Amino acid sequence: MALYNLGAEQSILGAILIEPELVSVGNQFNLSVYDFFHPQHQIIYKHMQKLYERNEKIDPVTLSSELTNHDELDKVGGVAYLTSLVTVVPSVSNISYYIRIVKDFSMKRSGHEMLATTSKNIKSMDQKSLITFSEDFKSMIMDNSNSEDLVVNASKVSISVQRGGILTGFAGLDALLGDGLNFGTLTVLTGSPGAGKSTFLNQIIANAISNGFNSFLYSGELTYEMCMDWFTRTVANPQHLLNYTSNMGKYAKVSDEGLEMITQWVDDKLFFYSKEAKADEANISHAIEYLATKKNVKLFVLDNLMTLDCSGNDKYEKQIIAVKSLKRLAKKYKIVIVLVAHSNKNSMMNKEPHVFEISGASEIPNLADYVLKASREGREPETELFVLKNRITGSIRYKTMLTFDTARKRFFTKTGNELKKDFGYMPSYEQESFD
Repeated sequence: MALYNLGAEQSILGAILIEPELVSVGNQFNLSVYDFFHPQHQIIYKHMQKLYERNEKIDPVTLSSELTNHDELDKVGGVAYLTSLVTVVPSVSNISYYIRIVKDFSMKRSGHEMLATTSKNIKSMDQKSLITFSEDFKSMIMDNSNSEDLVVNASKVSISVQRGGILTGFAGLDALLGDGLNFGTLTVLTGSPGAGKSTFLNQIIANAISNGFNSFLYSGELTYEMCMDWFTRTVANPQHLLNYTSNMGKYAKVSDEGLEMITQWVDDKLFFYSKEAKADEANISHAIEYLATKKNVKLFVLDNLMTLDCSGNDKYEKQIIAVKSLKRLAKKYKIVIVLVAHSNKNSMMNKEPHVFEISGASEIPNLADYVLKASREGREPETELFVLKNRITGSIRYKTMLTFDTARKRFFTKTGNELKKDFGYMPSYEQESFD
């Protein structure tokens, strides 16, 4: 099948010969010389652009003179072919449609070439190479898009669709953030080790699932079993917590019945990142796109930035590349991404917490929509949670005290409502009517 349209190519060139200012329409659509399939059309359009850039007239006479000066008139079919182009144009006003046709075929030819090359080497390609190919293929399509596809008419945007976001389960915090963590946002959660970040995130994940939002967790430090053990203890209701005493003190475990119910509850709702896959920005991005489009996952938690293996010349460039990629995905798929980043050493000396105490590149807090910090002094069971940046409502410097309950593996505020929370993993049974 021929991947070109002779009539569309001729009509573009003929329309410009009739109305030279139409070269600007081609520029608006990013029409290039190589979007044309036929070599003579590439040559003609190249010299049309040169005349236009020099602010000279474009017609069969001036164009043939330009081609003659470069010994290319015969290559395009002579003056007779230039003259014939004027006669084949159905309508000068339809040039934008002709350009779309030509660019569409150009994109398909590029795609065909990429697929053909890849098919020859596919036996020797590993998963990362295939993912890189898919990203390059996608970039090629985007690069060949029309200019008007790169903008959106503001009047077509509806702000009533999917307002709000994913509730954290802490009422005061949710109100301040603007109905929870808004869709399309990137949150950076920072704090020193042992401040309770993982517990806080577990409660957010559990609350999201209970409200119908599928979730994803990447942990660079914990095994699947450790993640699941911690999560089930956070979610379990009191009747499914068994208390034990050992030499180390009292502790609780989830009963077999509770484990079975919670496991069934999270089936196809909670996903972990594979320990078999390299945790670089390409694989993480691919996993996020897959889950967002195929599994309707809305909440993505990445714990933590320092364990991601990213491309770049140094660690700061790597971090920026990764965070920019996450930000783009959050906006593109209208999802919530939470990224954990440790505080730097100097933050311990600061009297007041601020956004730039995140360990790593200084651009990270600039890219984030929310920056939260968890802080714990000594061995106290209380954690201070700060809102250091809030791009959605603008409210910052918020601080709340979270108390940790060892048995429930949950944080709770003064009201204690968080300890009473039933995440809904237990099946509900309706009594049958005796009528």
